[in-house]
Amino acid sequence: MSGNYVISVDPSELANRFSTQESCVDEAAEEVDFFTENLEKVNALLPKIPEREADLIELYFFTGLRQGAIAQIFEVTQAAISYRLDRGIQRIKFLLSIPQVTEEELRTDLPLVPFRPVDVDILVGMWVTTCQSEVATRLNLTQGNVRHRFFEAVKTLAKKGAEDEKFAPYAKIFTSISDKNFTILKFVELPQWKGRGQDCCF
Repeated sequence: MSGNYVISVDPSELANRFSTQESCVDEAAEEVDFFTENLEKVNALLPKIPEREADLIELYFFTGLRQGAIAQIFEVTQAAISYRLDRGIQRIKFLLSIPQVTEEELRTDLPLVPFRPVDVDILVGMWVTTCQSEVATRLNLTQGNVRHRFFEAVKTLAKKGAEDEKFAPYAKIFTSISDKNFTILKFVELPQWKGRGQDCCF
């Protein structure tokens, strides 16, 4: 989290705040409910999304500031806040929908499927970024090669997961990524954020 805008809130205090006060987040009451019902899980996942989006989620959901007020803090438009906040929400929901594993677990277990080292690197890269072009750049491969190998690996994992429950969580993770969740964790720079709030928003 970025240092200047993180506000520490005790989960039980937050739950009480939303249960005893009228929410000022009238634009998305269902999102407020979602986040208050999953406080501990959301808090654990905030470090996995862009710092600025984590800041916005804390300011909007945890402290109850309206988008307009947050826009004034960062000196950007409310539309920019709305876009970035929605992106953060989608990232958190995606992360909540997949089993939580570590890179060490992936690198230990995936070779047992078995996968070649390059396929393990592709799967781990897709787990980190969900972006084929980013993985291709990092591994010095073509995007077409990454795409082909990734989809083949997903098929193999789905079969392995059906046979052995140890691999079922991995099958769920990568099937979820391949099912319309490409680039869900890719950071996109918004020009209007440059120089605002100490850093640009990715």
